[in-house]
Amino acid sequence: MESLVCEIAKSRLKNDFDKAFEDLGLFVTDLKFDYSEGLSVIVEFSAEEGVIILNTQ
Repeated sequence: MESLVCEIAKSRLKNDFDKAFEDLGLFVTDLKFDYSEGLSVIVEFSAEEGVIILNTQ
C-alpha cells in the first residue's frame, strides 16, 4: 500500500513540476526521493533543443 501512495504522490509532483516549468521549456524526466537526511526530492529536468528561455537580466 505504501508504494502505491508513493507512486500517486510522485505522479502528482511530476505533473505539478511540469506545469510550473512549462513556460521555460523544461519538463521532468525523473523524480527521486532521498531519505538520507530527512526527506529531499531530487528533480531531473530536460528540455528540447532550442526551447529553453534564458533570463539574461
